[in-house]
Amino acid sequence: MKRILIILPLLIVMMACQSERPRPVDIEAGDMCSFCKMAISEKRYVAEFIDREGMVFKFDDIGCMVRFVNQRDLKDKIAVYFVTDYDNPNWLDAEHSSYVKSEAIPSPMASGLIAFKDRLRAEEFSRKYRGQVLTFDDLWKR
Repeated sequence: MKRILIILPLLIVMMACQSERPRPVDIEAGDMCSFCKMAISEKRYVAEFIDREGMVFKFDDIGCMVRFVNQRDLKDKIAVYFVTDYDNPNWLDAEHSSYVKSEAIPSPMASGLIAFKDRLRAEEFSRKYRGQVLTFDDLWKR
């Protein structure tokens, strides 16, 4: 009985550690886009995902990430997606972000896609630059 009381808390702690959601990996000087192989230079356009095996894939443009995933049919193999906020290049959960697509946006690989933390800001930006507001799910329909 004493053994069970010792082992049970350890098992609970181990299970809690394993279920923790992966965190974004910062972009470092010299990082290259996993899709187009260009150097990643402008953080406000950046995206990345971490697959279920823990591999990190970084992209210089949200459009590069979308094309990479679609071409390789990886959508079901990814644990978490991240993008940076256009206004303040902090990491955001990509699945809960709002996006704007506009030809007026000079993204690195010309996808014209940017991310925002909230939909109101995306709508405001979209009106100003004649763009279209998208959800995460909309990105994969293009």
